[in-house]
Amino acid sequence: MTMKPFLPIGIGSLPHKDPCQASEIILNYFPGSPYWPQLPAKDWKEGMLVQYTEGMPGMALDGEKIYFRAPFHPTSEWEKFYEASSEGNLDHFKIGKEYAAGLYVLLELLKGKRPLFVKGQITGPITLGLGLLDEKKIPILYDPNLKEMLLKTILLRARWQERELKKVAPEAETLIFFDEPFLSSYGSIGMNIGKEEIIECLNKAISAIKGLTGIHICGATDWSIIMQTGIKVIHFDAYRFFSNMLAYASELKNFLIQGGILGWGIVPSEEEFISGETTSNLIASLEEKIGLLVKEGIPEELIVKNSLLSQSCGLGSVSEDLAEKALKLTSELSLVMRKRFKIRGNI
Repeated sequence: MTMKPFLPIGIGSLPHKDPCQASEIILNYFPGSPYWPQLPAKDWKEGMLVQYTEGMPGMALDGEKIYFRAPFHPTSEWEKFYEASSEGNLDHFKIGKEYAAGLYVLLELLKGKRPLFVKGQITGPITLGLGLLDEKKIPILYDPNLKEMLLKTILLRARWQERELKKVAPEAETLIFFDEPFLSSYGSIGMNIGKEEIIECLNKAISAIKGLTGIHICGATDWSIIMQTGIKVIHFDAYRFFSNMLAYASELKNFLIQGGILGWGIVPSEEEFISGETTSNLIASLEEKIGLLVKEGIPEELIVKNSLLSQSCGLGSVSEDLAEKALKLTSELSLVMRKRFKIRGNI
């Protein structure tokens, strides 16, 4: 594995409308660990609930809103879907340029470069399944046939993405994040889904991935559930919700011992916080929080060896200047922490 401690990573969204500019900024700050930018300000089709729905059977458009017809209509769409999924035809599940302009730009820019790893992302099955609705405004996760179609689509679309990243960076480790903001509502009245179903859905979604898999949840949740899946990288909002992760220190220790990786979302993603933050403040905050985990019985060496650094969430809703500042802070924090713990190697 080429993953190095305290490598900087990004979550996904940026506020830019120019995919070339966004991708170049990412490569400037994260040359050894780039990710492709999602650009919701450029096109509504790059929003997290729409971006990965291209070509799904039964999808219908109502202006800029999408919904799903009852299975199995139109019949021809479902026949094509079942044929492609049964054959493992990844090209059928590609993400088009109209839905992910930044992905295609980054793929071109990566040619000839040798990053340590490259990151992609896709909306996870719980968030996508609860966020997308059928004709009766019922989440498609609650319909057995639509749920099956959703899981297969996410699985194969994530695998297609991984394959394309590997083509241009064959020596790099791949990391595919499954973004699950809806899981911060786990346990609430509005989420009618149990622990076993969450684990089952996540495990099915990641089952075709050959490299590393990760999950991003930008709020408080029951982390013990995630640690029972096969996901290798857990990303959490360490800036505002560290106490929530601290409550699962025992489970986290076992997760790390078994080779799990913790993604620290220690750099804020909100304008009011980014504007006043400094690298020195973030260093102090991170060291304090590592110390609190050590007090809970997790060896410092284990934490350091299995940590990545990132922003707390996507940066699509902030200004371009502040988004770039957040990436710069992440890069600077990574450099300082790697020096502090004498971690060798360039990034």
